Amino acid sequence: MKVLEKFFAPSPIIQLHEHSKKVHDCVELLRPLANALLDGDYEEIEKLHKQVSKAEHKADQIKTELRDCMTKTYFLSVGRMELSRFLGYQDDVADAAEDFAVLLLLRKTRFPEELKDEFIKLVDQVITVCEHLLAVAEKLSVLAKAAFTGGKTAEVLEAIEKIGQEEWQADLIEMDFARHFYGMEDKLDPITIFFLDKYCKTLSRVSNNAEKAAKYLRLIIRKK
Repeated sequence: MKVLEKFFAPSPIIQLHEHSKKVHDCVELLRPLANALLDGDYEEIEKLHKQVSKAEHKADQIKTELRDCMTKTYFLSVGRMELSRFLGYQDDVADAAEDFAVLLLLRKTRFPEELKDEFIKLVDQVITVCEHLLAVAEKLSVLAKAAFTGGKTAEVLEAIEKIGQEEWQADLIEMDFARHFYGMEDKLDPITIFFLDKYCKTLSRVSNNAEKAAKYLRLIIRKK
C-alpha cells in the first residue's frame, strides 16, 4: 500500500498554488508600504516590514515542503526540475518585495510632492503584473490534470502574454519616473536621488521576476 501511495502521491500543483498566494501576500503589501513612505510614517513601515518578512518566510517554508514532496513523487505531469525552477522564479518575486520593505527601513527619505503620483503609479503597475501571475497560477491545477496539454493551454498562454505586456508598461512608467527625479538634481540631494533610484530598481525586480516565472511556465507548456 505504501508503494502505491508513493507512486500516486497528491499533485504538488496544489502546494504550488498555495506558494503563489503567499508570494502575492508579500506583493500586496507594496502599496501600503509606499503609502507609509510618502506619509513619512516610519512606525508603519516597521510594522509592514514584519508582515512582509513573515509572509516571505511562509513562502520559503512552502517552497521547501513542495520540493521535498516532488522528490518523493514518481508520477508528475511535468519534470521535477522544471517545477522546481518555476517555483524558484516565483519565490524570487517575494524576495524582491521583501527587499523593497528592507530598503524603506534604511533611510527616512522625504519624498518630493511632485513625484508622489508617479511613484504610486509605478507601485500599482508592479502589483498589476503580479496579479496576472497569480491568476495564471490559479489555472495550473486545470492544466496539470490535462498534463499541460489541451484547449486550456491557449488560455493560459494568452494570460502569460498579458503579463509581458503589463511588465513592459511597468518599465515605461519606471523610465518616466527616473527621468523626472534625475531631472531634479538641482533640488534634490545626491543621497535622496540614490534612494529613489534604488526604489525604482527594487520594484522593477518584483515585476521582472514575475515575468521570468511566467516565461518559464510558457516554456514548460510549449515543450508538451
